[in-house]
Order: sequence, then structure tokens, then C-alpha cells
Amino acid sequence: MKTEELYQKIVKQFRRRENREAAAKKVAKFEYFGIPIRSYGLGEVEGNEIFESHHESLAKFSLKERLELAKKLYASGYSEEVGFADAVLLLSLDEITPAYYGFLDEIGEHLKNWGETDWFCSSILQPLIKKYIEETLKLLRKWNKSNQIWKQRASVVTFTRKIGESGKFTSEVLELCENLIQSKEDYVRKGIGWALKDNMRGSKKKILAYVKSLRERGITSVITLYAIRDLEEEERKQVINIKPKKN
Repeated sequence: MKTEELYQKIVKQFRRRENREAAAKKVAKFEYFGIPIRSYGLGEVEGNEIFESHHESLAKFSLKERLELAKKLYASGYSEEVGFADAVLLLSLDEITPAYYGFLDEIGEHLKNWGETDWFCSSILQPLIKKYIEETLKLLRKWNKSNQIWKQRASVVTFTRKIGESGKFTSEVLELCENLIQSKEDYVRKGIGWALKDNMRGSKKKILAYVKSLRERGITSVITLYAIRDLEEEERKQVINIKPKKN
């Protein structure tokens, strides 16, 4: 079965089960958390059932075909189709090498909110950077310079949680964050702050010095206040009390 044929079959299954009342409630719930979506009004169980019904077919697809399918599903903007695409990517994760990063780059163009972006970072990009450091860094540097805000956010959020706590990417984090500190986009700013906060756990001296320099330069407090969340109260106050230096 061709990718397009399978895609159309999946969409038909979602549409047959569509619940418009539930969809409206789901959209409203996600929008409350700042996540704009489209929805068929299906729950996680129903989404999993549809995915499982195609598991055998997907296993016979080549990696390229699966990634093409994931891209089409992401492009739709429907949360249920994105969830299916996420499952396809997880199914394929062990096979993905830098030779297929072009597909990830194209999928990145279809990230539409912080929920999709952060999942993609933690579930796909973080495992890949452990296996293919230089190639993944190259992709993230490209995303860092993109005009697409979710790619920008991903370029720093990939370095959160255990990746940040490891202290292995301090120089890269400082480089990538520095490139975005003038951003006017709130979700990019918060992504920078999150990355700095988690990396402070692994390289406190360097990250803390950088955050203090941001205060001195008058960089938005959206970034710096998020970055110092883990500090003890007295140390946090010391950072907050730093005033911008006059030119």
C-alpha cells in the first residue's frame, strides 16, 4: 500500500469516528493552555486503536515511507493525526540516522505549538543527539536560525531535562541561547529560560554567570527569571537585584 493510500485510509477512520461536540471541548481545553489545535474529538484510546489497526502495514513500510506518512499527518494540524504521526516516529526511532534528517527538518516546518514541539524534542531529538552528536547539533543550529518560532524553540528545548543536567552541552547551549535572546516570541523566550535552568544543574558556574550577564545587558526577565527558578531564595535575590549597566 502506498503512503498516500494509507494516509487517506487513516483519515477516513478518524472522520468516521468524529465527535464534533467532543472536538469543540478538546479544542477549548487545549487553547486554555495556549495550544491551538484542530480535532476530531477522539480520545487517546480511540487513537491507539486506529494506530494498532495499521501496525502490521506500517511494519512493512520502508523508513522513508513511514517518515513521509508522518510528515503528511503532522501537516494536517489535527491533534489525532499528529498523535498517530508521533507513534509512527517512535516506531521508527531506532532506524533514523542522519541520512534521514531531511525528513525531520521538513516535519519541523509543521510543528504548530509548544506541546508538539516539546514532545518532538524529548522523544525524538534528545535520543538522537545521544547517538549522533555532531549531526544533530548541525540540525539544531540550522533550526536556531530559522524564521519558524517552533524550530527556534526546539533548538534550545532539546537541551532540557537529563540532556541539560548532564552538563555535556554547556558551550552549545550558551551559543544557541545567545542567538535568540532578542526574540520577541514568548514561547522562544521561555524555551531559552527552561534550557538555561536545566543546564544550570549540570554546569552551574558557567550558566549562572551567563544569566547574570543577561541581567546586566537588560535582556528580558522572561528568560532570566525562568532560568533561576531552581536557585535558593538568597541566591535568586542576588540575581534579581542585578540592574542593567548604563552605556
